Amino acid sequence: MKSSYAQLEQHILNKFSKESFAKLTSIQDQSYRVLARRRDSLLVAPTGSGKTESAIIPVITMLADDKGEASADGDGIRCLYVTPQRSLNNDVFRRIIKYATSENLKVEIRHGDTSYTKRKKIYQNPPDILITTPESLSIILVNEKMGHLLKTVRWIIIDEIHEIISSKRGSYLSLCLERLTFFSTCFCRIGISATVGNHSEAARFLVGRNKKCAILVDKTLRKYDIELKHIDGSIKEVSTYILDHVSKTHSDSSVLLFTNTRDESEFMGTVLKNHCNLQVQVHHGSLSRDAREETEKFLRAGTPGIVVCTSSLELGIDIGSIDLVIHYGSPRQVSKLIQRIGRSRHTRRSSAKGLIITNNYDDFLESLSIIQRVRKGSIEDQFPHDCPLDVLAHNIVGMTLQTREKLNLEKLYGIFSSAHLFRSLSFFDFMDCINILLNSFLIRLDMEKKHITRTGKSYRYYYENVSTIPHIVKFDVIDSISKKRIGTLDQQFVGDYGEKGNVFVLKGSQWRILVIDEGKFQVHVEPLSGAPINVPYWVGEMIPVDYETAMIVGKLRKKIREGHSKKIDISSCNTDPKIIANMSRNMKSLDVIPDSSNLVFETIPTESIIVIHSTLGSKINNTLGSLLSTFLSSKTGYIIETRSDPYRILLSSTSIRLRQNHVFSLFDDEFDVESVLIASFSGTYNINWKVWGVAKRFGIIKKESIYDKRMARMLYDRYYKTSLSKESIRELIHDKYDIKKTSQIIKDIKSGTINLHWVDTREFSGLAQPILSRSKKSISAPLGIENGVLELVKERLTTTKHKLICMRCGKWERIFETKDIPIKVGCPFCKSRLVSATFWKDDNLGIIIGRKITGAPLSKDEEHKFDRAWKIASLINNFGKMAVFVLSGHGIGADTCARILRNYTDDENLLKTIYEAEKQYVMTRGFWDN
Repeated sequence: MKSSYAQLEQHILNKFSKESFAKLTSIQDQSYRVLARRRDSLLVAPTGSGKTESAIIPVITMLADDKGEASADGDGIRCLYVTPQRSLNNDVFRRIIKYATSENLKVEIRHGDTSYTKRKKIYQNPPDILITTPESLSIILVNEKMGHLLKTVRWIIIDEIHEIISSKRGSYLSLCLERLTFFSTCFCRIGISATVGNHSEAARFLVGRNKKCAILVDKTLRKYDIELKHIDGSIKEVSTYILDHVSKTHSDSSVLLFTNTRDESEFMGTVLKNHCNLQVQVHHGSLSRDAREETEKFLRAGTPGIVVCTSSLELGIDIGSIDLVIHYGSPRQVSKLIQRIGRSRHTRRSSAKGLIITNNYDDFLESLSIIQRVRKGSIEDQFPHDCPLDVLAHNIVGMTLQTREKLNLEKLYGIFSSAHLFRSLSFFDFMDCINILLNSFLIRLDMEKKHITRTGKSYRYYYENVSTIPHIVKFDVIDSISKKRIGTLDQQFVGDYGEKGNVFVLKGSQWRILVIDEGKFQVHVEPLSGAPINVPYWVGEMIPVDYETAMIVGKLRKKIREGHSKKIDISSCNTDPKIIANMSRNMKSLDVIPDSSNLVFETIPTESIIVIHSTLGSKINNTLGSLLSTFLSSKTGYIIETRSDPYRILLSSTSIRLRQNHVFSLFDDEFDVESVLIASFSGTYNINWKVWGVAKRFGIIKKESIYDKRMARMLYDRYYKTSLSKESIRELIHDKYDIKKTSQIIKDIKSGTINLHWVDTREFSGLAQPILSRSKKSISAPLGIENGVLELVKERLTTTKHKLICMRCGKWERIFETKDIPIKVGCPFCKSRLVSATFWKDDNLGIIIGRKITGAPLSKDEEHKFDRAWKIASLINNFGKMAVFVLSGHGIGADTCARILRNYTDDENLLKTIYEAEKQYVMTRGFWDN
């Protein structure tokens, strides 16, 4: 018999006591009574408050109490514990295994890296608790051996629910939970989160339509001791400051250093390793699992040192005692800061210790705004993906694999529409997805009986598209001057802009594309100073800044400009007051400081650029910029380019100077924001990329296909007004735009609540510079190879290594850098001047020369290499060290070297000729024989 509620509660309290929880935290004290009654629950509490234990200890206690009853139902999994990351699986396992084993309960992990042996063990001897990820849960649902093990599931715990809810992974998980009801209809759902802005929305996501959910919140705010430091300098100077700060104040403890991108993590990690006596490690999602786990062990051991990381260490992985968390740049969101700074002093009763370091004014004010919101407990609302149709299509196929029965369409529609995020699903859209799958031969449809079944292609499609995270191929960008990798571009950018001669901006510099090697996934480029006006700028998927944070930034700017900086509370974050004075000077040229009530349009009358200062956040500015670009292009008949950040919109044209009446006329017209926005998508790289990803998830194109913008446009046209185009548009709007708030902004402008200010100026203000510097706007100029570029080429050529070999005796070999080769080159043994040069690691040429000297037969390839070496020896004999200098050029052989040396006039022209020959080689080598 089941225990009464009072007995259950006492058993749970006894378990807490047994596990050394002398005093329950607020969330633990609330949760055990509700969970004892098996109510679906959302548990929200700060990092370090024992959230995991507040869910797992009551569940383990009840599983142990129900052990006898469970055996009567047969062996099977009784609790599923779902985490957003595989790394969290291992961490959760370490934390709960001791609670479970003391009650004779078994715990196992099942994710993508689980070996076949361990999977087999789960089938044969199922655990009481299975820890998994959303993706692995979707695989388990269609596995015949696992299906019967799910009939006994009574509890499902979703950890770090905030990390899942706002992405398509959340939509996918919500359907998986409904699919789980196909096996078991009486399981209780528990969600755990530290940072959720909209509690009721998260609760509805967890339990589905028309179901009740208890929302338990620890309302006490954890204290955050956050210092904000500004460095006027580059990322390298920031790294130097961090090194000095940690060495002086935290040399005997572990420090986490968060960055927003993997490139920043790698760069900082490299700088710190080269100049730091402490141990430095890097942790991000691109590293191998073994490398990440080694770093996590390093942290748990409390080893003094710095771990540079991205969001990979943001979630609740057990990393021991961290005394300080440093964040480079603005965290951009309140939830990000709370999660990251909350990793320090990981106990409920101690304040989190953090240091944010910025090196631009936007980041500084943004960080200050976010710190203010943290202290008020104001967290961004999360907006889940409502009714993503590609996710639905994949789960439709999943259901055909999940059961051998023929699936009735109306019953299937009922299952999926019971998920909260699919409450708006129409039967028309449902059937449209069915038709797309049918045309791709991924399902069979019996129209008379109205049921569907699987096909031979169903399994492959399902397993290849389990992840909703797009598979993005990265291209290495190679500088043709230094021959070094300078960064990466993803296939979306290469597919849209990857044509010879196009110019783009990467890491603050302009580059012109020479050639794209799709076989090696490389883009060869050259640096550029004078560039066309409209230069593509690649920022990747930046974390959006919401309206409220941007609005606070506007208020702070206004206080600084109006001389009320004393009203800005900077003392609590230990900030140098001089930075406020510097920012005031930066805004001096603007009479009106932009904020949420004032939009300032700044332009130079002689140029075709407008910077609109609008502190409205990432998505509203994106929407407003697209509307302005579309309207102005339509009215003027010329293409108007746009770009935006959370505080500015930039409009530019190569053909027309934009006037005040052009821009302000937008706010006189009546129009539907969504319709105009969707019209603006046609043919753009944003919609092409979304179509490509959605088409993959629908199974229309293969997962491994490389992005092709022409094919994407064709798909958009071919599937116009179907679920594919509808979903592509919906996803793009969800990710990048805000129609509702932008519509309200336009209404406020028309009513006069928001004022518009036009400013003609001789020089753009300091506030405009961030978006101008990223855009790299300048008047077109012919390419000239600058002295600085030639110096870089010269430095590389003089430090190239060569192996010199005597062609007469073959006995003398020696490795030199170009600069160290003697003016007159000769063999010290036989005194011959016929000395050839080859790559410094070439061990074959000496053998070939030795065989030639002794009269041994040579193969055709060996004869060719000997002849080439003889030509090079002749050039060195005639031109000396200069010949080796020219041969140092990438792809320059004996014939090209001879041509360059014959035309020699002076050293500067020699360098230019070598560089042009290198470019020619890079652009044509695909046509050369090996």
